[in-house]
Amino acid sequence: MSDINKDNNIEGEIAHSNSSTTHISSVTQDQPKPETDPVNDVELGHQLTRTSTIQSVQKKMTTLLDNPIFSGFLLILAGVTIAFQAGCNATLNRYGGRAFSSVVSFSVGVACCLIFFAVDVTVGNTPLPNDRVRTAPWYAWIGGILGAYYVIINILTVPRLGAATVLSIFVCAQIIMACLIDHFALVGVAKRTYTVWRILASLGLVGCVVVIAKF
Repeated sequence: MSDINKDNNIEGEIAHSNSSTTHISSVTQDQPKPETDPVNDVELGHQLTRTSTIQSVQKKMTTLLDNPIFSGFLLILAGVTIAFQAGCNATLNRYGGRAFSSVVSFSVGVACCLIFFAVDVTVGNTPLPNDRVRTAPWYAWIGGILGAYYVIINILTVPRLGAATVLSIFVCAQIIMACLIDHFALVGVAKRTYTVWRILASLGLVGCVVVIAKF
């Protein structure tokens, strides 16, 4: 009798288990399946790939600029381009006049700056200017005027004095003035004393300018 009861209990448990499984499967089948859009999936994949590429480019740019050797090479290249700029502007002056060469020089410069701005805010991930820019001091806005003065004086003097003399005077004046700006902490830069060694180096620059201009 006890064996019959055990068999009945086992059969009841099996039946209950089967009914539970059937109920769970029916509930699972009744639930709506999420719809997938192949077009959206492809677009999302492209966006992720584009974001990954931009982040990779940003990392490489930061790594290169943090390298002192690469930064020094860029500075040397900038100095070389300034020397060529003086000759290019002087040549355009002979063909089109002083005012025309100045306008062309700055128009091309503005176009290049706009391209750099577009790349910097997209690939470089630099934020766009906000209301904070309104609090900038007055001297932060006159850089373009000073640059225009440099280009115009360059155009006027290179045909008469030569590129080497003009640029040597420019470089000497720039370095001495930069040392004074550091010493007095002008235009928002950090203070750095005009030491004796810096004074001696400045005097050496003056001697170099005299030699270049005379010989």
